Amino acid sequence: MSRGRLVQLALVGAAAGLFSGLFGVGGGVVIVPLLVLWLLFEERTATGTSLLAIAVVATVGAIVQEAVYGNVLFWDGVLVGVPAVAGVLFGVWLQHHIPAAVVRFLFALMLVATAILLVVGTDWNPVADPGTGYYAAAAAIGLAAGVLAGLLGVGGGALFVPAMVLVLGHNQVDAEATSLLAIIPVSLVGAWRQHRYGNLDHRAGLVIGVAAIPFAAIGVVAVNEVPPRIVEIGFALLLVYVAWQMVRGGITELREAREAGGGPAGTR
Repeated sequence: MSRGRLVQLALVGAAAGLFSGLFGVGGGVVIVPLLVLWLLFEERTATGTSLLAIAVVATVGAIVQEAVYGNVLFWDGVLVGVPAVAGVLFGVWLQHHIPAAVVRFLFALMLVATAILLVVGTDWNPVADPGTGYYAAAAAIGLAAGVLAGLLGVGGGALFVPAMVLVLGHNQVDAEATSLLAIIPVSLVGAWRQHRYGNLDHRAGLVIGVAAIPFAAIGVVAVNEVPPRIVEIGFALLLVYVAWQMVRGGITELREAREAGGGPAGTR
């Protein structure tokens, strides 16, 4: 691997680490588009490589959040993380069998709606008390986030965090910290499955992950020092950015399918 490519991968890792630490996401919303557009990775290889890097980034972020601030809600991380493992297996399978453009558009719509709810608030009461409804909601959150992770090469934090805030009633910072814990098994299993499909660049993923470590720690420190309302607004803006990336990717897939002159639009 050339020195120039190492520098490029390290810069991708720095950006991903900062996003991960600040917002409790894996960083895939940064890694995948940069690998595809800047380093010219094939999209499925970018997805698999992103998941390996995310495993490293999320591990560091979760350790710092818990060791320094005590923000990780361990059992909630387990409640959403275990179903997410099943979801990511299904998501990786879906990535190879369904039109991805439609999924991207629907997910983008959901993200924009979630961002609006985070900013303006809601009138419903979260499922805050542990019980059957709470466990069922946590399992549903995990399953959906896992499918998203396997399908799009992200850690699932863009769904974990707002769902834990709006549905389970956690505050923003605790939700972000717990999201990082839940992302670890999701990204590891997703990377393993992508490896089985031949869609994983191990060296690139590890370089990105290692380069992200100090920046993930910086992001964690920063998010614990700013007012919670600013964090919520910042996360809402991140969701809008991710939605825009999803729509742009879906449009690109539809255009490429049309130019190819056949096959379902966006099928991978």
